[in-house]
Amino acid sequence: GGEGAETMRSPIVTHGSSRTDAGVHALDNTMHVDLPPRVSRREPTRTLPPHEPRVVASALNHFLKKRGAPDVAVTRCIRVDPDGFHARFSATGRTYHYRMHVSPTPPSLFERGRVWHVCSGAGDRLGAGDSPRGDSSPMYGGWGLDVDAMRRAAAHLVGTHDFSTFRASGCQASSPVRTLWDVRVDAAPSWPPFPAVPATDSYPGRDDFSKVEVTTEAESPSSRAADVGKDRARAPRGPLTSGGVVITAVGPSFLYHQVRLMVATLRAVGAGEIDAASVPELLAARTPRAVPAMAPAHGLYLGRVHYDGTREWSSLGAVPVEEGAD
Repeated sequence: GGEGAETMRSPIVTHGSSRTDAGVHALDNTMHVDLPPRVSRREPTRTLPPHEPRVVASALNHFLKKRGAPDVAVTRCIRVDPDGFHARFSATGRTYHYRMHVSPTPPSLFERGRVWHVCSGAGDRLGAGDSPRGDSSPMYGGWGLDVDAMRRAAAHLVGTHDFSTFRASGCQASSPVRTLWDVRVDAAPSWPPFPAVPATDSYPGRDDFSKVEVTTEAESPSSRAADVGKDRARAPRGPLTSGGVVITAVGPSFLYHQVRLMVATLRAVGAGEIDAASVPELLAARTPRAVPAMAPAHGLYLGRVHYDGTREWSSLGAVPVEEGAD
């Protein structure tokens, strides 16, 4: 609530769109807040028009900076119908990114705690001359991740499946069935760091608040420019021995730790520990004991929570829908 809440002498509750575990980052998140009517200080009985969204965003960023929260900023603010929009229950999709730093050396000091350092591969178990070709290629005589194999494995995860294999204990979802619209494995430079604006080109729709946004004559409707995803360079054929890998998962909802368990499995495929063609068998096993331990939290990023306007919500008789968490 901050000083504003103390001045108005009424509690202000924020409603977040998605929750994440400790150590997980967020490039973009959404919240809504129900503000009390704005009244005149000189005439407490007179109600004033609400502040324009840009004024609210500017004020929030001012107080966030003042209160010592430099890692948080409001990038967009719009006024919506409080009876027709909820940050959590109006969401129609979520995008997660997971970053790996593939190198025998640790990541940059600026990247520590923000990327999973992967320094193992099939070459750790096979010596020079042990490859099927009898040479010392990086995949067999050295180390690295086979990104092409990871992509083939990821393709088996797209669609609607029972994801019990990628569901951690403690998950409160009533059903393990989930739908993934896309699972991408992209090569990306370890430096410069991950883009501040998440890639959203895998999301099948576009964010649309037109049904719930409230505007006045003095305000202009919020921008609905298409999201511009930053295409990452495709990895060359063969193992990636130095650089970054970004795994992107897009879907309406996720199970508890689903993304981190899938990432650990895809890393194992890239390292030659699991065959890409065996992923359907892992899904059929329906137990997390069939896959490697989940990837660490610090490589995971909530990229964006999506709203395409198709999921109607009403404050009168709203029914919560499980969206999962990671």
